[in-house]
Amino acid sequence: MSKLITNYFLSIFLLGFILLGACSSPEEPVVEEEEIEEEVVVPEEPEDTTPPPPPVDPFAREGNVYKKDNQWIVKINEDTVFTGTDMIRAIQEAAGGLFAVRDFKQTVYIHASGETGATSGLKAIDIPSYTILDFQGHTIHVNDTGDDLIVPIRGLSTRDIEVKNLKITGNPRYGIWLQSCRNIRLTNIDVNIPEAQSIGLGIRIDQARGSRSQNVYLDSIYVENTKHHAVETYGVDNITIGTITTKNTGGAGLLLNDTKDGTVELVDAYRANNGGGYAGFRTANNCGPNIVVQKVIARECGRGVFTVSGSRGITIKEVDISGCTSHGMLIEDTQDFMVEGGTVANSGAQGVRITSRASEEHHASSNVTVKNLRVYDDRTPKVQSHGIWETLPRTNNNFILNNDVRNGGHTANLLSAGSGTVVEGNIVED
Repeated sequence: MSKLITNYFLSIFLLGFILLGACSSPEEPVVEEEEIEEEVVVPEEPEDTTPPPPPVDPFAREGNVYKKDNQWIVKINEDTVFTGTDMIRAIQEAAGGLFAVRDFKQTVYIHASGETGATSGLKAIDIPSYTILDFQGHTIHVNDTGDDLIVPIRGLSTRDIEVKNLKITGNPRYGIWLQSCRNIRLTNIDVNIPEAQSIGLGIRIDQARGSRSQNVYLDSIYVENTKHHAVETYGVDNITIGTITTKNTGGAGLLLNDTKDGTVELVDAYRANNGGGYAGFRTANNCGPNIVVQKVIARECGRGVFTVSGSRGITIKEVDISGCTSHGMLIEDTQDFMVEGGTVANSGAQGVRITSRASEEHHASSNVTVKNLRVYDDRTPKVQSHGIWETLPRTNNNFILNNDVRNGGHTANLLSAGSGTVVEGNIVED
């Protein structure tokens, strides 16, 4: 019996051992992992986006004119090219030191005011083509005495020139004189020359060297105390004018001779040729066509507006004229002229006169339109003889329309004599 039990437990033990072996998985071999060396990534340098420096321009030139004590010093770029006591020569040397043969503008900056000194012959700064003279608000004082022989700025058949921020005083022949030039810009110019002895004209642009001046731009021009005209053109095509302000000039404020295709924003003239025959704004010598003026202000001038000697194709949008010693407006030997409105008051002769001379050298006044004006004399007694007066000989086919001429003159408010002239819509009776 005990043997049987022993065998039974032995069998159970063997069976359990067998079952345990069957459920066990065979031992897996140990695999050593291969050590992988990580690749070191070196970051790329960031791309340089800074633009490269511009190439050196071999043609680049800039002139600078300085004054130290009594010496003028001229530098072109960083090089000193002139020292001396003559202001005009210094600026001329600076302009001459720019790139010699060019078709683009280069600039001379003037950093001080000075005097021209005396001279026995004509003396000027002759501005070369493609040159800008920037005076930065400084003054050329012409301290020569006797005859007017110095022209601070002169152009002789040059092109693409600019003068700006300049004051001129003293005794010049002309403040600026440009002869047969083209592509001209004059801005912020102040001419005040009560010391002028004989000519003493502010700015003149003409055809003195044989060809007409062309493409002119003027703005912010102030001229005072001239012996002659403030601003004059003769033989100019295509002119654009911003503001011209004049005071106490011996001649006209703005005078356009033989000038065509132009616009003017404002002429503001005070005492232009007071007591004489020139006007705040004058056109003459076949001026026109295609001249348009936005506004003329004339106070105590010889005349307010004067168009004469073959002028044609002139339009003035508005006038503000008072106290002129002769006519408020004199329209003589002029065709295709129009004034569109404004006021004419207290003139010494007539408020508006339309007339023609007997000579047939120039065309008669015709196709002249005077409209929407208030013309009067409120002084006691009246000095103005007529508000509007159209007279012969030869004057014809004009238009006097919608004007108020009450209290226009001590002789008549409105009289018209021209053949074919239309007079309509005017307020005449006081």
